[in-house]
Amino acid sequence: MKKTLIFYKTEYADLAIKLRDNYRAHDHAEADIVPVEEHDDIAYAEKMHYDEAVFIEDSDTVTFHDIKSGYTNRLSLSDVLHNDPKIDTHKGITSRDALNILADAISDVGSWWCWHVGDDMLQLEFCDVQLYDETKTEKETHTTDVLAVRFFGHVFAVFLDDLNDTNWHERFRDDDSILYPVDTYDMAFDDDKAAESLLNDYRNQVLIKDFKGAETLAAAKHILCARCDKVGFIVGGDEIDIVGGKGKYTEEEIEPLSKKWWEYWKDYWRLRGTRDALPKDYACEVTIPVDGNDPQGNW
Repeated sequence: MKKTLIFYKTEYADLAIKLRDNYRAHDHAEADIVPVEEHDDIAYAEKMHYDEAVFIEDSDTVTFHDIKSGYTNRLSLSDVLHNDPKIDTHKGITSRDALNILADAISDVGSWWCWHVGDDMLQLEFCDVQLYDETKTEKETHTTDVLAVRFFGHVFAVFLDDLNDTNWHERFRDDDSILYPVDTYDMAFDDDKAAESLLNDYRNQVLIKDFKGAETLAAAKHILCARCDKVGFIVGGDEIDIVGGKGKYTEEEIEPLSKKWWEYWKDYWRLRGTRDALPKDYACEVTIPVDGNDPQGNW
């Protein structure tokens, strides 16, 4: 999965955000934007370890550079925008057990990291997810760094807050450094009662996409809601995809990867402080053994 840096002129800032969000929603490991007033050269993209650079020339044209090969091409914007799959050809995750496991894996120590919405697609991204990442090398941590929950079809979203800031959600969308830790195990899929309760617990509602309160919740095929201290969200749609560094997850993979993460957690604490200690992992560090005085014990 490639890392892309998008250069833009001030008048094309909205277009740059659209292109970045489109890339992020379609399995790019990282996509960021930078105004040409700050940087305007391929060398900067290479220095920052991006795989490709895209320069927005005008409202319809971009220049694409592949850093490694040196390949350059001038393309229409439509050629670089990815299209979402049609709902009738899409098989999403439907298992309630898999979704419950996923909610726990995200909300134990994870954080809400990013969001994106399109015409018929909505995506929330979370970091520090307790699913075992098999794509990493032996010397790396094996917690899933970033996991996207993607909804298709008749999507909707409302963000909730107790803040005195009407633009927090926009800054959050545009700034990768902002995280909102999910309240421990306070996340639920397909629970309209939990969603209704959450809706009433916050002072402010930010309507993001096609949300009409109880009417929307009653008609929704899938719902995801969570509390993140002073902010929260209720989102949903017709189908659900789960996407990470390995690509899309099937619902059959979620439970085994959850179990494998907990085995990894046991090994992490069993070996902690020894010459064979595993690399420091935030998700393991904050999920300590029941007996903190005996981290190498048996569970």
